[in-house]
Amino acid sequence: MMTVKFNLIVLIFYIYADIALSSFCYWNTACSYRYFSNKTPYNAVRGDIRDSVINIPECEPISIWGIFRNGKTYPDPKSAIRMKEAIAIRDLVVSSYEKGRCSLCAQDIDNLRHWAIDDDMFDKTSALHDEGRQEMFDIASRLKQVYFKPNELDGANYKFRPTHHRWVKESAKAFLEGLESKNLVMDDLTSEFDFVDPVNTDAEENSAWNKETNKYKISSDYLSAKDRIQRRLGIDYSLTSDNITALYDLCCYTWSGLNNRASPWCALFTTEDLKVLEYIGDLEHYYKYGYGRQNAEMNAQIPLEDLLESFQLAKAGKGRKITAYFTRSRIMDMVYTALGWFNDSKPITATDKKRDRYWRTSRINPLAANIVMVLNKCAFKKSSDYHVMFYMNEEPLRSVCEGGICSWSEFEKIFSPFSDTTSNNKTTSLK
Repeated sequence: MMTVKFNLIVLIFYIYADIALSSFCYWNTACSYRYFSNKTPYNAVRGDIRDSVINIPECEPISIWGIFRNGKTYPDPKSAIRMKEAIAIRDLVVSSYEKGRCSLCAQDIDNLRHWAIDDDMFDKTSALHDEGRQEMFDIASRLKQVYFKPNELDGANYKFRPTHHRWVKESAKAFLEGLESKNLVMDDLTSEFDFVDPVNTDAEENSAWNKETNKYKISSDYLSAKDRIQRRLGIDYSLTSDNITALYDLCCYTWSGLNNRASPWCALFTTEDLKVLEYIGDLEHYYKYGYGRQNAEMNAQIPLEDLLESFQLAKAGKGRKITAYFTRSRIMDMVYTALGWFNDSKPITATDKKRDRYWRTSRINPLAANIVMVLNKCAFKKSSDYHVMFYMNEEPLRSVCEGGICSWSEFEKIFSPFSDTTSNNKTTSLK
C-alpha cells in the first residue's frame, strides 16, 4: 500500500511538473530573463547618465576618471568549439517536438529551427562584436553630452589606457570614437600599467578556486535544473553539464542587447534554470577573482592609485579632463574586491544561494561594465570645496557616500590606502 501511495505521489509530481514546463512559452514572455552573469547585455542593466547625473548648484566638473570593461565579444575559442558542437542538439529538439515529447511551444520551435548560424561567432573568437563596439561608442557619447562641450577635448590633457588584449583595445577605440573629438589617441602600453592575470588558466579545471563551482553542479539545485531541461527538451540524448553550459552560451551570445531581441536558444530554459546558471557565474567570479581568492585585489591597486593622484592633481589645477582605463571582466571583480564593495556578510557558497546577494555579476559586471567618478569644484560662500560623484553603469552609486556624493575628506579616506600600491589594502564597505 505504501509503495502504491509513493508511486502515485511521484506520478502526480511529474504530471504537474510537465504541465508547468509545457505552459511556459519563451517567445511571448512579457519580460524575458536576461541576466547572464558576466555575459549580461549592458542595455539590460544600465542607467543613462544623461538622466541620472547628479547636479549640485554652484559646482562644476573639473575631472573625470573611469574604468571600463570591454564591450560584447565573440566567444573564446574553447567555448566556441563546445557551442558549435551543441548546435546539433537543435535537430534532436525539433525531432522530439514532432514526436510530441518536447515541451517547447510551437513558435519557440519555429524560431529555433529558423535560427541562422553566424559564422563570425566561430571565425572571430574573442574579437569585439559589433554590438560591443556600439555599446562602448554609446557610453562615450552619453558622457560627452553631459560633461563635454563641443571640441572641449581637442588639445586637452587626457589619458586613455587599455590593456594589451585586442578586444579591450578595440573597445577603447570605439569609446574614443564616441567622444567625437579630433585626434584623440590611446596611451602606448607599458608593463607598469598592464594587468597581470593572477590565475593559471592551464590548471583551470582542477584548481582550488573551481571547487565551489563543481560542488554546486552536484547540488540538488543544479541537478533539478538539469532534470527540468532534459524533460523540457524530451530528447533521448542524455545532456552533460558541458552540453548545458554550451547551450547556455548559445543563449547568452545570441541574445541582442541593443534591440532587446531574445535568443531562440534561451527557450530551452525556464527562468528558474537561467537563475541557476547565472549563479554558477557568480560563484566562478567570486572564487576566481573576488573575495573567495586570496590577494585577488592586487591587480586593482595601480589604477586606484592613479585615481587618487589624478584628482589630487586636478585640485591643484594640473589635472586631466578625463582619465579612462579599459580592461577585462576579471579586473572589474578585483576593483570591487579591493574597495570592499558588494561583499556579502558571509561568503556565497554552493550550499547557500541567496537571492538577495550583493555579489551578483549580472548587475555589477555585465558587458561594458563601468565605474565613473567625477570631481566637482564647488564655490560655497566664496570658498572652494570639492565633491566626488560616483556612478556605476551610469547610475549613481549611492551606497559609497550619501546619495553617491562624497566630500573630499570622505573620498580621501576611501582611496588613500591605494596611495602606495605595496601597502596592505584597507577597504570601505559597499553593499
